[in-house]
Amino acid sequence: MNRVALALLLLLCVGVVLLPRQAPACGVAPPEIGRVDISTESALIVWDEATKTEHFIRRAIFQSTSLDFGFLVPTPTKPDMEEADDNLFVELAKLTAPKIEERTTYALSFGCGYKMSPAGRNDHAPGGGVVLLQRKRVGPFEAATLGFDLRSGDDVETGAAGLAKWLTENKYPFTPALKEWSKVYIRDNWVITAFKIDAPPPEDVSKPTNSGVTVPSAKGNPQQRDQGYTLKAAAVRMSFKTPRPFYPYREPANQRDAAASQVPRSLQVFVAAENRMAGKLGDGAQPWPGRVQWANAVATETWPGLLAQARVTATPGALWLTEFEDRSTPRPGTDEVYFEPSADQSAIARPPSIRWVHNETPWTIGFFTALGLPALAIAFLLLRRLRR
Repeated sequence: MNRVALALLLLLCVGVVLLPRQAPACGVAPPEIGRVDISTESALIVWDEATKTEHFIRRAIFQSTSLDFGFLVPTPTKPDMEEADDNLFVELAKLTAPKIEERTTYALSFGCGYKMSPAGRNDHAPGGGVVLLQRKRVGPFEAATLGFDLRSGDDVETGAAGLAKWLTENKYPFTPALKEWSKVYIRDNWVITAFKIDAPPPEDVSKPTNSGVTVPSAKGNPQQRDQGYTLKAAAVRMSFKTPRPFYPYREPANQRDAAASQVPRSLQVFVAAENRMAGKLGDGAQPWPGRVQWANAVATETWPGLLAQARVTATPGALWLTEFEDRSTPRPGTDEVYFEPSADQSAIARPPSIRWVHNETPWTIGFFTALGLPALAIAFLLLRRLRR
């Protein structure tokens, strides 16, 4: 009888062990009264070392108290501009996404299917050394590139005042903070391209629009916040000559104030070049918070599709792609971020993403294992007892 009891206890233990278990868990310009903050930015920089040409493609999401605002982009030389395909950044994200590793968990099944589960225009320079280099429509934006011709007796302050006057007269938003921000570029003889966004009025934001600016519905959309709107601007490509590739990281002082620290920010920069690249803020005295998330050589046949979406006419062959991520809030935006070949040319990838696959044993095997074997053990013990 002790052996029979032992067998029953064994059967109970086997049943408990075989119970189903949970597997491991599978530089903006606000209107005169208002504020604009950049919350999310994505950019691709394609660097042509031979011709010293940078192709800069950027898209951004803004938090704004107004539906009308603008932003300024400084470049060393006059840029060629065109609207780019937003899907470019979807393809880049796929390219640098973590590899998926499948791992299998085993569980017995009894057939239950158990699983875990534009306003006014004035094309004439108003004085102050400001020269209109180009004005064109770029997708949803009205863009104007301004240069500075400071003659004898003019100074940087005169150029900044002229810039402020031109932008104001041509209905581009401008603030004192932007005036101070522009002085370093006027001093260094750069050009500044002003982009103006004309979004639909608040009562029409829920209606279809071809403005290229995605805005929330006025009726209870969670994206529309008490302090303003979430606006998504379309991607734009700017191509220009420059001694070294860079991201225009410098920002006006009001983008680094206490209010700016309340807006979580995300910057993703992809750099396509002959080598794996490293980024530094200005001369490198202050570290840039951007960190490499992915870096590797990308096959030659991958680039034509990506460059077509970027509206870049080039046949670069095989290039490295380096992805940087910067989540600092506020940013140390006191200079540009410059890129150069990294001392470390090894590949970097994100940690793999684990996908758990459940392999369920057929119910017949489960039934036999859970009940058949213990039953055989009991029968064997009973036969031995009867023979005695």
